[in-house]
Amino acid sequence: RGQGTGGKMLRTVVVLSLLAAQAAAFSVAPLGTFAGVRRPAGLCAGGRVASAPRSSSLAQRKAVRSSGVVGLRAAGGGNEEVDALVIGSGISGSSLAFSLHQKGVDVVVTEARDVVGGNVITKEQDGFLWEEGPNTFQPTRQIMRLATDLGLKDELAFADHTLPRFVFWENELFPLPSKLEDAPFFRLLTIPEKIIAGIGAIGLVRPRPAEEESVQEFINRHLGEAVYKKIIDPFVSGVYAGDPAQLSMQSAFRKISTLEDMGSTSGLVEGGLLRQAEKAKEARDNYDPELPTYKGGALGSFKKGLQTLPKAVRAKMGDERVRVSWSVDSITKQEDGRYKAEFSTPQGKKTVIARTVAVTSPAHATRTILEDMIPEAKRLDDIFYPTVTSVTVAYPKDAFKDSVRRERPGLGQRLFGFGNLIPRSMDVRTLGTIWSSSLFPDRVPEGYEMLLNYIGGARDPQKYNPPIADLTDEEVVAVVHGDISKILLKDNPPPPKGLGAPKGPK
Repeated sequence: RGQGTGGKMLRTVVVLSLLAAQAAAFSVAPLGTFAGVRRPAGLCAGGRVASAPRSSSLAQRKAVRSSGVVGLRAAGGGNEEVDALVIGSGISGSSLAFSLHQKGVDVVVTEARDVVGGNVITKEQDGFLWEEGPNTFQPTRQIMRLATDLGLKDELAFADHTLPRFVFWENELFPLPSKLEDAPFFRLLTIPEKIIAGIGAIGLVRPRPAEEESVQEFINRHLGEAVYKKIIDPFVSGVYAGDPAQLSMQSAFRKISTLEDMGSTSGLVEGGLLRQAEKAKEARDNYDPELPTYKGGALGSFKKGLQTLPKAVRAKMGDERVRVSWSVDSITKQEDGRYKAEFSTPQGKKTVIARTVAVTSPAHATRTILEDMIPEAKRLDDIFYPTVTSVTVAYPKDAFKDSVRRERPGLGQRLFGFGNLIPRSMDVRTLGTIWSSSLFPDRVPEGYEMLLNYIGGARDPQKYNPPIADLTDEEVVAVVHGDISKILLKDNPPPPKGLGAPKGPK
């Protein structure tokens, strides 16, 4: 969830700044998406895995992408030798491995679970299709290239880019502005609050302090306390499930933090406009007619959900190179500079010798893998993981308030919106709700609407007893149902159809 959130919050902050300063506008980004596919941020134990320069012509690129790789090699003692070993088959591991595979590198991916995808988990049951990890991606040139190379171009699905995003404030849903002409109708901020935000947006702000700023401190300094409490606080809670008073602005939202230094003023308006001009130039310079097109602000997925992508990587590379139920026991460095990785597998103990190892597992798992070789890896246990539960529920479509429904072509009266964020000051335990069947109406059977809700986070144990971590699935669903009933449902709603409530211990 965290990767790409700087870009999403960048849009949110810039839109608010521009509206306040009456300059221009950008689309407001949603909660809980991930943008593009990244190289793993984890340790590369054998040094960096270099990416070959991209071929300049379409024919050259196709030749590279269709090239084969050398066969797997057996080492002495029955061990297996590879050039690159990738631990973990999530988005990072799968995209890295496929890129290396395209370039002819002898690479193997291992996954401890019995299915590829890591935290990307798509479920299907009784006509419902839902996500239990990331819910959508923000389309970028990189992920469009990856999807095209995997043969998934026709499997892409894009949500309606006009769907509004809402904030629930004092028993009312307020749509966030997506363009300048929305400004007169943006009622969530009062006129004095808009003036304060506008003054900061054009650069009349206090100097940046010498010490590191939290998200809360940065937004208060630039846009005022009201923007923080009503918009940024629920945004950060929804994306990071963290405490904005504790999250580092520079680390969590570097793209926004650097806007202050881009122009002649410290205003986010000027920095945002300059950054958007840079992005437009980058898009023109990197235009590729082979890639699919999409509307600005649209969110992406695949017709059969996000897990389509890592599954396609396995299908392209083959089971011999993408191995599930392979749990790494240890990694050690040999005298010749290569790495020896030992695994527990359904076929017993296995050993792989690799020139390079890329570890893309979560921090707590990475510590276990590397602590014998790198004692400092035990510090990874210090990373705090708040417990968050993603709860997917469904209701008959007639159970929803008329105010959140609209006549949609070919669909009749349906939910119309991306979802709603909930500031922590509203005493609603759920962090936010994504209106899943509004984004992708074909993922539910006739007569139903489906909602994905996030509940928990860093501040939940401070406010509620017992905390989310100690509740049963049934109790969590009951809490979410109560919150949804206040915000979206008519009086005396039916009980929800619970589809999934996976609880992340880490």
